[in-house]
Amino acid sequence: MKHTHSDSDNATDLCVVQVSDCHLGREPGERLLGMDTDHSLDEVLKLVRRNHSHIDLLVMSGDLSADGDASAYQRLLPKLEGLAAQTVWLPGNHDDVPTMQRCVDTAQMPSQITLGDWQFRFLNSAVPDEVGGHLADSELNAVKSLNSDQPAMIFLHHHLRPLGAAWLDEQRVDNADDLFALLDEQPSVAAVVSGHVHQQSDTRHGNQRLLTTPSTCIQFAPGSHDFALDDLNPGYRWFTLSANGDWQTGIERVSGVTFTVDRTANGYA
Repeated sequence: MKHTHSDSDNATDLCVVQVSDCHLGREPGERLLGMDTDHSLDEVLKLVRRNHSHIDLLVMSGDLSADGDASAYQRLLPKLEGLAAQTVWLPGNHDDVPTMQRCVDTAQMPSQITLGDWQFRFLNSAVPDEVGGHLADSELNAVKSLNSDQPAMIFLHHHLRPLGAAWLDEQRVDNADDLFALLDEQPSVAAVVSGHVHQQSDTRHGNQRLLTTPSTCIQFAPGSHDFALDDLNPGYRWFTLSANGDWQTGIERVSGVTFTVDRTANGYA
């Protein structure tokens, strides 16, 4: 049974959607390893709109642009119009934070919000001119401020634990242990959710789940030592969060659409 819709017997349930790694180019229709990233994102967003009658929070978790150009962010804004009650943008390694901040309202790039009974922290793991992730002290301090009496969820771009893909795992958050030490003291955190790896995964740190989410464009092959693409279609992640701390999550992927992908590629800039 799928739990992708926001309709619920419990009116206090929150519907949260995560969309990640759009890699929009400077011009509409630009391609990443053969895939038109505007088209693939549009198909994912169509699926989101079909599956959810109401979204309380939409998290755009980084690499929204291919190279940090303002035109990509400006083109993204109307694609998301009316999709969610609140939208949050996080930067990834392909993004440019000052440019993002010029293109969107500051309320769209908060470090923390509370919705209903749930707390959310949004951490910037991007490092200028670096592919890998790092959490500055200011980001870690945001985790320290969590209320231990309320359920919480943390979003960031880079993954925390190795996933068995050597070329990707060297790009994970390099001081993840600092965050793990804080999580050990924050049992209210239900999950830490990231993007970057263009694939879904579900691992654990103690009682907390560490989740990653598919890209809206190309998908990376899990468990591959070197760069390799998967044949799965683009997708997104959804959450249903209840006031009592219970929650559910899942992945939905576009179906019935054929995407062009250059599976012979051995990497991209």
